[in-house]
Amino acid sequence: MQPKRTSLREPWLAVGLVLAVALLAYAPLLGRLGFYRDDWYQLWAGDTLGPRSLITLFSIDRPVMGYLYAAAFSLLRDTPLAWQVYSLALRTLGALAVLWLTRRLWPRQPLATTSVTLLFLVYPGFQQQPNADTFSNHLFGYTSELISIAATVEALHSSSSWRRAGFAALAVLASLGSWLTYEYMIGLEVVRFLLIARHFWRQEPAARQRWGRSLTFSLPFLLSLAAFLIYRLWIFQAARPSVVVANVLADYRTAPLREIALRAVEIGKDALEAVVLGWAVPTYNLMSTAATRDLIVGLLLAVLAALGFIAYARGAIAAGQPQASPSDDSVQAPREFILVGLVAVVAAITPVVLTGRDIRWASAFDRYTLHVTLGIGLLVVGLLFRWLRPAAPAAAVALLLGLSVFTHFQNATAWARFWDEERRFWWQLTWRAPGLEPGTVLLATLPSQRYFEDYEVWGPANLIYEPGQRRPTIASEVLEELTAAKVRLGAQEVRSMRVLIDIPRDYRLTLIADWPSTQACVHVLDREQLEFPAAATSLVRSIGRYSDAGRVVTEGNAAVPPGRIFGPEPPHDWCWYYQTASLLRQRRDWEGVARLGDEAERLDLKPRDPTEWMPFFEASVNLGQGDTARVLAARIGSDDLARRSLCDQLTSVYFRDEAAFALGRRLLCGAP
Repeated sequence: MQPKRTSLREPWLAVGLVLAVALLAYAPLLGRLGFYRDDWYQLWAGDTLGPRSLITLFSIDRPVMGYLYAAAFSLLRDTPLAWQVYSLALRTLGALAVLWLTRRLWPRQPLATTSVTLLFLVYPGFQQQPNADTFSNHLFGYTSELISIAATVEALHSSSSWRRAGFAALAVLASLGSWLTYEYMIGLEVVRFLLIARHFWRQEPAARQRWGRSLTFSLPFLLSLAAFLIYRLWIFQAARPSVVVANVLADYRTAPLREIALRAVEIGKDALEAVVLGWAVPTYNLMSTAATRDLIVGLLLAVLAALGFIAYARGAIAAGQPQASPSDDSVQAPREFILVGLVAVVAAITPVVLTGRDIRWASAFDRYTLHVTLGIGLLVVGLLFRWLRPAAPAAAVALLLGLSVFTHFQNATAWARFWDEERRFWWQLTWRAPGLEPGTVLLATLPSQRYFEDYEVWGPANLIYEPGQRRPTIASEVLEELTAAKVRLGAQEVRSMRVLIDIPRDYRLTLIADWPSTQACVHVLDREQLEFPAAATSLVRSIGRYSDAGRVVTEGNAAVPPGRIFGPEPPHDWCWYYQTASLLRQRRDWEGVARLGDEAERLDLKPRDPTEWMPFFEASVNLGQGDTARVLAARIGSDDLARRSLCDQLTSVYFRDEAAFALGRRLLCGAP
């Protein structure tokens, strides 16, 4: 009798294991994650113009997604943790949909179907989960498609006509929700029709009946699919070039056969990357930069996940679960897993590749592995259960599960570090610059991350410095060679953003905030006297003379990063003293700078970049504090390259008079 009771409990144990693994993989660092990348222009619009502005933003490419985002923003607002929880809930709901789907298809394979669900849930190739705001829409679209396919299978197995009609209606609505959110997920429809054919192939003895009933049952889905394609291809007029159908087809016009052949090769390459390399490349990349403590914590989480699965697997087998019995479909099921999984992988990748995108690990284009995870889970588990000895598949799944949980923790630490740098950057900038003049073009860098788009800077800048201003008055651009050329030329242009936002950029009004290393603070460069941080890149050094610190508003109420987004103000460490001293220097408040220097000395706060002694050195010279000036000059001179760079750029602008300037040059540079 005990096996029977365990059998009845098994589905709930599987659900509990899925929830536990979701928490182990994604929840440990939820409170340390924030907003990133594309989040920022959406946050600015939602906060400043209201949630309905998000509908306008996405009207040019995916209008329904705009309504979805507006509804989510109305509830979650600009609270980072709320978006993280929402995205984790979507990810977990998707996993439960996979469990529902696979259990309905293979009810006598609980261990295998639970394995598919878990590997789907924690597949390590998709690393954008912490970028929760932006990718919640991807997760919503994918989860909708999974629910739709699961509801289709449920309808197939329903004896009641009302129940069958209800699940079919749910499946149609959920599929439309998926395609209208992200159209490239339409490839998974191949899986739906494959499963419908599988069902009637088993039910009907004659081929004509099989195909006839399959077509009849598929009709609502075919009609909804046709309606969507008519809308997407002929009715909706996209205004974003990358999603305009004519632009996509243009690549095929010159040499269609050659282009199709190249895309076919790319589909195979991406399939190999997703199914095989996705389990290794992200892990390797993350381990190479991980701290020892993070490696240890990640290993502990991985062990917990693996042990939890092994305990579940042993309980399932000990209870006499039928997957171990030769009298059932323990041989046929893995073959079906492989077939359906392979079809799902290729079907998911094909629309992506045909429209000119592909899977890449070095950028956010690992996003295209997300909707491949159903196929990956089925294919991998099918191969393991088909070719390994009876006890080995569970061990192999436990190993992959532990590896994936470990990878997701390392990934979360990298995103948490990114958010920490973003928060610290904006707090330091507001300490240094209480306000910014309208029209400023702010160029910024971070220590371990690079900005990909200008809104990653102007979004938070306008939320902080111009809250409520319905048009961004602070512009930005990614700091790269093309931008540097525009700065040198003093170019003027307008940045247009999704039909709703237009930002003039006048590069004669540039301000550079450089933070090249965690060994330094943020440096607001001043063309009147350049003080590059020791680790400044050659690109920054080449355009530093165009950075106008006069764009900083030194008086009036200081801007404060909103706590609901950026959290509480960080402790006043060395960088607070440096930024405040730099601001007071710009005001020529030498007594204030000296007081800060004395206070920092009492607290034993020192920079790791010697160039940051400069405000205090100049204050001591201007106040006639010769002994202090000599000590500070020696500290700066401890890095000879930094000292020479400072001396090359030293001017009289921050010295009280020519005599003070001469003294400063003699002490710092040894000049007569």
